[in-house]
Formats: sequence, structure tokens, C-alpha cells
Amino acid sequence: NDIIRLSKILNFIHSNYQNKITLYDISESCNISKSECCRFFKKATKQTPFEYLLNYRIKKSIPLLLSDNLNVGFSNASYYSEIFKRVMDLSPTKYKKEKLKSISSF
Repeated sequence: NDIIRLSKILNFIHSNYQNKITLYDISESCNISKSECCRFFKKATKQTPFEYLLNYRIKKSIPLLLSDNLNVGFSNASYYSEIFKRVMDLSPTKYKKEKLKSISSF
């Protein structure tokens, strides 16, 4: 039952990460309360649904960052840069430069 619940939450996040998502939206995807959603998700993944969402958006943004096409659900570029740096430990610009440098060295 927990696996099904977690799967529903993850499927919802993965299908809607480019849109504005609230905790209410996530909890509704598996018919539980917001507080139960937070408790359950944190217990299962060691992070909140929102932390998972931000990390997932950053992960999905990397190919788009390299192609200069960013539409991954962040409200603005400075917020995206702030979250990217928190998750990846370097700025999007520095990440892109290092990635392009490593590609060109092959």
C-alpha cells in the first residue's frame, strides 16, 4: 500500500513538474491530507515533497541548460540559479561551462 501511495505521488510530480504544484495538489493525487502527505513522503524519501520537486526540476533542467532552453517550472531565472547552486554546488553558468569544456576535450 505504501509503495502504491509513493508511486502515485512520484508519478504526479514527474508528470507535472513544469507546472506550479502545491502540497494540496500532491496530496490530492493520492487522496490523503497535506500533513499525512508530508509525513509519509519524508519518511519514505528523507526529504519533503517540495525538496524532492526542486531537486527533480534541477535534474530535468540540466539537458535544457546545455541547450539554452529552460522551461522547468521555476518562476524566474534568479530563483532557478539559487536552487541550482544549492542542489549542484555551483552556478548554472559554471556548470554549463565545465560541461561544455569536458565535451570539447573529447
